[in-house]
Amino acid sequence: MKLFVQHGYGEGQKVQAGIDAGYIDGVIYSPKDIGLGRLQGSLDDLAKRKPAAERLFDPQYYATLVANAPNSRCGLLMSEYAEYFSARRRGQLEQEGRVRDDLRDTLRFTKKLNLSSVITPGIFVPRSLNSIEAVIAKNFIRFSKTTAKEVGESRPVLATLAISCEALRRHQELIEFLTDLTLLENPPDGFYLLVGTSGTDGRQEIYHADTIAGWLFLTHTLALNGLRAVNGYSDRLTPFLGACGAAAGASGWWSNLRNFGLGRFAPEASGGRLPTPRYLSCALLNRITFDELERLRGVVPDVLNGLPTDKLYPVEDGSEPERNQEVLQSWDAIRELNRRLVAEGDTEASLANCRKGIADAAGLYLEVQGALFSPLDSKSDDSHLAPLSDGLELFAELAELDSP
Repeated sequence: MKLFVQHGYGEGQKVQAGIDAGYIDGVIYSPKDIGLGRLQGSLDDLAKRKPAAERLFDPQYYATLVANAPNSRCGLLMSEYAEYFSARRRGQLEQEGRVRDDLRDTLRFTKKLNLSSVITPGIFVPRSLNSIEAVIAKNFIRFSKTTAKEVGESRPVLATLAISCEALRRHQELIEFLTDLTLLENPPDGFYLLVGTSGTDGRQEIYHADTIAGWLFLTHTLALNGLRAVNGYSDRLTPFLGACGAAAGASGWWSNLRNFGLGRFAPEASGGRLPTPRYLSCALLNRITFDELERLRGVVPDVLNGLPTDKLYPVEDGSEPERNQEVLQSWDAIRELNRRLVAEGDTEASLANCRKGIADAAGLYLEVQGALFSPLDSKSDDSHLAPLSDGLELFAELAELDSP
């Protein structure tokens, strides 16, 4: 199970540090946030320094449908990537010819990049998998491999499949949609899966039993059919997706690089401040604030991971990390969770590990609550555990796996 960087604004030295430390296995670059020249240099440098690291490029084509909105934030897409990216209307994409043309233009562009695999464009399905958007998304997928062959692309092809939480919760529609995908005559080599939320903080939308079950089932079905499932923006759900057959997950340094949504391309809200640094506790399956870590590490030491990156949260500084090192701890913790929970090639054993991890986290939260005089921050509490547990069992039903 691999972990990739979900690239975005404010990269600095984070990607290089994560790669060099061995916390991550590759990068999914965001053209919105990096100029073409720097992108090409980064890809070439990564290929030279770490040949085994995967190099992926998300064309972010799904943003074409919001690119004409007033004050939309498409960054460098409209200028440096205009060779394939321009504003589109849904009506245009109802024409198969336009879909094929845009696929061809994107693949001709990515053919010039030093990538290990190629991600083809796709649109976002906002409400239902029984919709015009879903038909368009399916056409992009259907023509991805044949168009790649047409332009002389020989590298593995991952088709974008971007679905909202709302659409993913409609499980019967999901089953029918997946049936169509698995019957394609010339399928892609795999999929780049994105599960979208409506806001920048999609915690409640993602941590919903039906969303989790749908995401796990989607990943499992593709993997079962020999299709590589690379999950973007999967963050803390990465090991659970790995338990169901995912080849990789991804996470970045801001909340909008840990949850996917078209809000990244919407007009920026005024005001705001930098978020409080957090520590990802493997045992809690959650992030807690650095000051909560400071209050807990002496009385409930099991919240600590016992990993080298713990030292990035020094006691002498009140457990507050350097802001550019917080993500290194996060990647290290997700990688450790992958190691603990994912039994490669054995779904039943992996699910057992996940169930135990959730039960152990619930027990540790009871210790935490007994040790503190004030409640945890709402994002630090145990509200993620019930939907995780329920989603896991609902997935087992959908996948017709034996429950304990």
